Amino acid sequence: MIKNGHGSDRGFTLIELMMSMVLMGMVAATIGFIIYQGTRSFQIIDVRNDLMTRGTLAAERISRELRLIKCAAASGSCAPQAADITAMTNTEIRFVNTGYAGRGVRLDAGAIKLRQGSGGADPEDVLTDSASSLSFDYKKKDGSAAVAPSEVWVIDVSFTLSSGGDSVDFKTSIHPRSFL
Repeated sequence: MIKNGHGSDRGFTLIELMMSMVLMGMVAATIGFIIYQGTRSFQIIDVRNDLMTRGTLAAERISRELRLIKCAAASGSCAPQAADITAMTNTEIRFVNTGYAGRGVRLDAGAIKLRQGSGGADPEDVLTDSASSLSFDYKKKDGSAAVAPSEVWVIDVSFTLSSGGDSVDFKTSIHPRSFL
């Protein structure tokens, strides 16, 4: 501040005003950046939580359906036959459940779908969308790859959900209950 000879204040100098404006601008920019980062973090966490919720629900539903694959009992044991698992590829499975209803799971146009029947034209329900991959691995009792329905002991399911540049991987292993 400038003072005259009588001790009264005449005001701020231009340099003092400019320095205070620069400091206020820096504080405002820092506060704005902190608020932006907090909002952005919240949005990222919200997208990830949404993917986790949808993926968990889809994995649980797929597991529940696959646990109910029917098998043909013979001589004290039970192994699935071609009539029980009607299609088993890396990207799709079709089967008959213990209630003798056809079911299937597959990836179609970014959505994991549950088929209500074992035929290709049967109605399908979307379990989750935003899926970028779905794969099935069929294993024997010894852990090696199964190539025929009668060899299947465990079904490994893997899928990935993606949204907004973020992706979450899901993996589960299912042993159908009726397989002895």
